Amino acid sequence: MFTNLVKVSVKGFLKIVNKETREILVDTHNDVLYGNMSMAVAHALIGDSASFLSYMAFGDGGAYVSGPGTILYKPTLGTVSGISKNPTANLYNTIYVKKVSNGSTDSTNFNPASLAYISTENYAVSYEDIIVDVTLSYSEPPVALSPDTPNTIVFNEIGLFAGTNNLFSGDYTQTPEDVDNFVLQTVNFSNTSGTKSKLMLTHVIFSPVSKLAVNSLEIIYTLRIQMGMA
Repeated sequence: MFTNLVKVSVKGFLKIVNKETREILVDTHNDVLYGNMSMAVAHALIGDSASFLSYMAFGDGGAYVSGPGTILYKPTLGTVSGISKNPTANLYNTIYVKKVSNGSTDSTNFNPASLAYISTENYAVSYEDIIVDVTLSYSEPPVALSPDTPNTIVFNEIGLFAGTNNLFSGDYTQTPEDVDNFVLQTVNFSNTSGTKSKLMLTHVIFSPVSKLAVNSLEIIYTLRIQMGMA
């Protein structure tokens, strides 16, 4: 008797672009929380909406400056540490969260400026790319999240999260309380009405990026999913 093992590969690539100048500020790869991704994929296959990719979160706890002025980076929550399931995983310090529209988002809440979609189908390749394209506009984040420097954010980590789309109202976190509620939410796959759920899928850390009130940023996050025989 022969046993076939299926190998699943999920690779992530992140690009952050200044929308006015088209300068590329970040171009790197991300790490995947494989245990959590396994949960999300399995639940997606049986139609659980809590497994859908629904949020992009921004944090400022992934990098810090040492005494001599050198930028040091904390380890991501993916790779080896991400093999096990981690239902309470979060960014090191979440400061802002945006909802991501996906294939299940209704027309009333659909936001083309914050969208997860599958790129044009190419039957000649063996992988599938999910593109998460999110814009931070001039008016983001709202003043309540940056009262001293309105519409300004400095971040050095990003994560993609699966979850229900009811963790806060509107397209993004409006207040510190919204951010706290997002961070405290855990995974819930009960699929009952009114359920709230959140599950971290990816994590990437990079040199600090500033989004100022005078500019907007485009975050292009690609997840490449491929299956094969081990």
